[in-house]
Amino acid sequence: MRLVSDDDLTERLLETMIPARAQIPDDPTPGNYVVVDVAQFSTTVPELFANGAEYIYITEERGNEPDFKAENPRAKIGGSSGPNYEGEEGYDFFNSPSFVQDVDVAGRPTAMTSTNGGNAVTDLRLAGGDDVEIYVGGLTNGKAVAEHLRESDRETYFVAAGSNGKPSPEDVTGALYIARHLHERPPTDEQRAVFREMVTFGKGPKYERKPQVKRTDLYEYTLAFDSRHVVPKLVDQRLVDVGGEAP
Repeated sequence: MRLVSDDDLTERLLETMIPARAQIPDDPTPGNYVVVDVAQFSTTVPELFANGAEYIYITEERGNEPDFKAENPRAKIGGSSGPNYEGEEGYDFFNSPSFVQDVDVAGRPTAMTSTNGGNAVTDLRLAGGDDVEIYVGGLTNGKAVAEHLRESDRETYFVAAGSNGKPSPEDVTGALYIARHLHERPPTDEQRAVFREMVTFGKGPKYERKPQVKRTDLYEYTLAFDSRHVVPKLVDQRLVDVGGEAP
């Protein structure tokens, strides 16, 4: 991969960035695609793998998870956050990196989706078919994903999932963080501090009005840069950890 300068990196990212899920093209250019949904999908997924999940089946629609569990009785399934962010009845967890810490997923299949990141994975899978390789990256595993993809001879694109069809600053931040590692221009301490502030001020004020679990998710998990060496890749409809494999 050709090294890029700091001056070139922004232009390169603009060329390879899809700034919101709603802008995923009907016919994506062949290549590697990293779905970035910093709060929460791209942080919850690495935590499930870190806690031993066998794989994560990404359902096409919320509500399909119980059918998956009926076919896989040992599975743990994720649903909506439910009343007061305590989970939805009939489900084992929801899209929260802190909540899944108390769920026994070790050696078990899991199933979930999410409004932004999970659906972006599905949109890419259905639009791109065999021409696209789909990964999930955030701030906690961004360096690991970048190091894995650096060995690939395919172009890497970023899908900043966004929210309500619009770009979100924290997802663009996550994409830039991964891109800097991918192109061997790792962020300086000062740049990391700026990234942290962008995510904090993008989500923090909103979370202050919500239950504690949201603040725990943000400050203890989402912002734990490079804390996970997990590389989730979609194989068929399952995310699997390919961190120890060649791209």
